[in-house]
Amino acid sequence: MMGVATQALVATLAEMYVQGVSTRKVKAITEELCGHAFSASLISAINKRLDESLNESLNAFAERPLQEPFAYLILDARYEKVREAGVVMSQAVLIAVGIDWDGRRQILSVGWPAVKAVPPGRTSSSS
Repeated sequence: MMGVATQALVATLAEMYVQGVSTRKVKAITEELCGHAFSASLISAINKRLDESLNESLNAFAERPLQEPFAYLILDARYEKVREAGVVMSQAVLIAVGIDWDGRRQILSVGWPAVKAVPPGRTSSSS
């Protein structure tokens, strides 16, 4: 079982990963905060485990059965910064929200569109 300090460190590493901080920067930050240098390969391994865990959770969410009928269905998109092949760009994230007959909202699905964003200065045919 992990101690509170270890859990806090892992949560911090996860947040830095989500925010797109490079492994070199993570290494420097952890060395400054903890007095211990973590190798880039260890940080990458932790991030890989976080990815696997997150993917399992997302798959379970996506495959859950929907039991109740919804009076309304709202489809929306928001744009988030993503890193694709080393290039940071805005990418649409599609969100489906159901509203039941009592007015309660439930996120039904979150996903990427079938067509990926094209970085500025490129055309879709020049990839």
